[in-house]
Amino acid sequence: MTAMPVLVVSIIVKSSLFDWLRHARKEMVSRTGAILGTTMGLCRLPLWLLEALEVAEKSVRGRSIEQDWEVLARFRNAIQPGIQSSGNDSSAKLELSNFLRDLNVQLADAFSLSPVGDEASADFEIVPFSRQMIEQQTVTDGTGDIGEGAGLLSGASLKAFQSRVNEKGAIPAYRTGERSYLVVNRSAAPAPDVMQRMKSAPDEARRAFIQNPRLLISQAIEEDLRKRGQLEGLSPAQEQELIDSRAEPVLIETREYSERVTGKTVYVRPNLDLIESSGTTWLPEIFGEATARVIRGLPAEQLAVLERDIPSAIETDRPEVQFAGETIAATPATEHAVRRQREQLEAETLSAPTEEPVDTDSADGTNEGPVILETEDNYESLKWTQAIKPRTAVLPPTVPAVIRTPLKAHQVEGLNWQIEAWQTGLPGILNADEQGLGKTLQTIAFLCWLRANAAASRQPSGPVLVVAPTSLLENWEMEVENHIGTGGLGHLVRLYGSATGALKKTGARGMDTDSGESLLELGFLEDAIRQGRGHDFWVLTTYTTLTNYQHSLGAIPFSAVVFDEIQALKNPVSLRAKAGVAVNADFHIGLTGTPIENTTIDLWAIFEQLFPGPLGTLRDFRARFKSPDEGNTSELSKLVFSGKNGHPPMARRRLKEDVARDLPMKRRILRPRLMPEHQSRTYEDARLKLATGSRGGALKMLHHIRTVSVHPAITASEEAEAFIEMSARLSSCFAVLEAIRGRGERALVFIEHVQMQHRFISLVKHVFGLERVDLINGSTPIHRRQEIVNRFQRHLGDDRGFDLLVLGPKAAGTGLTLTAATHVIHLSRWWNPAVEEQCNDRVHRIGQTKPVTVHMPMAIHPAFQEHSFDCLLNSLMTKKRNLAKSVLWPMGDTDDDADQLQAMLKDDTRRLTVNPLENAMAAMFKREGAALPELSRDGGYEIV
Repeated sequence: MTAMPVLVVSIIVKSSLFDWLRHARKEMVSRTGAILGTTMGLCRLPLWLLEALEVAEKSVRGRSIEQDWEVLARFRNAIQPGIQSSGNDSSAKLELSNFLRDLNVQLADAFSLSPVGDEASADFEIVPFSRQMIEQQTVTDGTGDIGEGAGLLSGASLKAFQSRVNEKGAIPAYRTGERSYLVVNRSAAPAPDVMQRMKSAPDEARRAFIQNPRLLISQAIEEDLRKRGQLEGLSPAQEQELIDSRAEPVLIETREYSERVTGKTVYVRPNLDLIESSGTTWLPEIFGEATARVIRGLPAEQLAVLERDIPSAIETDRPEVQFAGETIAATPATEHAVRRQREQLEAETLSAPTEEPVDTDSADGTNEGPVILETEDNYESLKWTQAIKPRTAVLPPTVPAVIRTPLKAHQVEGLNWQIEAWQTGLPGILNADEQGLGKTLQTIAFLCWLRANAAASRQPSGPVLVVAPTSLLENWEMEVENHIGTGGLGHLVRLYGSATGALKKTGARGMDTDSGESLLELGFLEDAIRQGRGHDFWVLTTYTTLTNYQHSLGAIPFSAVVFDEIQALKNPVSLRAKAGVAVNADFHIGLTGTPIENTTIDLWAIFEQLFPGPLGTLRDFRARFKSPDEGNTSELSKLVFSGKNGHPPMARRRLKEDVARDLPMKRRILRPRLMPEHQSRTYEDARLKLATGSRGGALKMLHHIRTVSVHPAITASEEAEAFIEMSARLSSCFAVLEAIRGRGERALVFIEHVQMQHRFISLVKHVFGLERVDLINGSTPIHRRQEIVNRFQRHLGDDRGFDLLVLGPKAAGTGLTLTAATHVIHLSRWWNPAVEEQCNDRVHRIGQTKPVTVHMPMAIHPAFQEHSFDCLLNSLMTKKRNLAKSVLWPMGDTDDDADQLQAMLKDDTRRLTVNPLENAMAAMFKREGAALPELSRDGGYEIV
């Protein structure tokens, strides 16, 4: 049988007449099905051409305008595969007349409701679908769910269709653009007719229709069938069968309609008594007094605006923002402090009763608050759960070939766990491995596997969305490039900084949440999804951008979303958490080394993003787990980290000491020194004021004691040596640095106080003759951070001996790899062990080849000894760290911690002993349930 001969078929639509031509001359042919007899022999017609011919043969000229439109649409759709393949397939070259070539006609035979506005407005738009397209290229991500992205239209053409439906009502065809039309299948026409009529129905009727549209649509289908005589002669059972067979496929219940997103609403924070602040009681000493005064004086609403403005400034490399007449540094540390202050204020007012309901509409009809995607919540009752739906894997669970970094054994286990969780149908998972175990690499490997599986299965799937803190954006790009090379995850779509503006629709101003409209032009992603190329893209964005443009991103059916440092969503009623749950993704991955920071509710909020349901309602969860003890935290650990009903666990947490046995040893050494006279006297004065102050004043004095323990007079103008000798901690620190210099090694020094950071740098330059000492803190721009890291890491290839780097514990505690250092010194200690471990993990992580030593200088008061602040803080952190190793125990700083420290500091027991330093350490270790370690020759106590 020969290939298709060079023939031209000339078809006159509205007629069953058509001619076969060769070189513009008619040729007589015979056809039996797909087999065509020609003068050159037999040949087989391509399927698309056969279907096009059958449409033309069955058409009846002039029967009705509706049928004429439908025939035109069916014919144009039938030849579309030939248009797409004619460039590559020599067996079926296709040339179209000018009329057909420029004509775009689509046939809709199914429709969905897309709710818009808030619940009170009960409004919706109509979204057209093609059942054939759904069957051939449904955007299901392997779940069987249908997203609006699988619709026939998108962007401007969809809006044009919806506008004309509202304007003209139900008609056979709609113009959707230049020479573009959408034709309604005659048998499906009753559905859009009912939908259009209900759009103008009274609110109550419209609301009821949205809740149950199938009832009225089935009635309309039945009426149409009777009108056309298609139910005549049928039994009641046969009638119902025919009605159901016609009505069932006409209505598409999309993922967006049937699941969480039920419309848009002006954001109003829930009036709950279930959420306490997850903020810190530490007052970061990183701001000038003017900035601190502004932040403390703002109401929560203005803080929310400032919290939004700061990341926008950071992403566009603006060093500061103007607010309330003050210039405020645009830094991650400032953003963190503003968010914590807002959360604190909101927590204080959440349970306060309101006298009147909040009016969300202003007098001029504009929105007073941001317009967000409305989602169901599980605060009081379990309104929203996700079913476990197995997915199809066509590839084995192996490390993808594109990964060029050899995975360690625990990373391969992590990859296999992710694949198993995806395949068995879990909605989402939490990777809570300790910092430094390569969570990002494990995730990248899984995303590569997911992409390869989508390509191999030839089932269209969506792109990947990665949401990360601003400080980790460059790290994500670098990790992807290092582990798999450019293009390994597909084409990168940057959605942050100036790139966001470049993706805005023409003429669009502001953000999605200003109006509730999608302002980003992401139609290229929707097109790629429909064409089966969605997995060739990955989107990298920030939590702020996700929040501000949630309507645009919420319309994209992602195959997976990754929330890096997912603890950013730990406040379940925050705007960013609301944006997170509105993400339309098939599979959710959360990454964090600190699943619980300050309260167990952090964990509930995280799983509300990843896998809502298994942890129950917020009210029930809070009742069971709010006050942690060894019993309920053990129960919670089993619930989260154990598999159930044959499914893998929804979370994993592994410690380096358990799985990364090839990592070099990490030693912890306490380095106590007695306070000099001036420091001990200043400490006593502060302690006395603490004992006599009010609760609020006592908290401030507690922080003052903490500062005095670092140095009694940070602003003092003494020469370098004298300034160092005024502080026990500084003296200890410089003794350690002297030893490190003698060995030609390198150190990271963590200091919280900004002024002390700069003073410390001037001190080490003077004492050690260093020309350059870099600083990474909340004021360091992102690009500058990476330059500093690269400069410091150059020692790995070109060892230049002694060097050190000064860092702020919060700003530099995540996202940095600094394995050129082998020593970590905590001149300041945050009372959250997790933060301290994150700092240590900048050095002690995969890639480190040498032993690591962590040094903790301590200031001991000669009379209060083990009741000195540094001893009490160490005992508190030791208790938290030990509990957290075996169970999910909050390691963050809480009011309980502050109360404990205040109570212990008020103990005025004084002791005058011959060896106050050794006595203090012996008593402290005894309090912690440990024996006193042997004192090393350099004055340190190693913690085992």
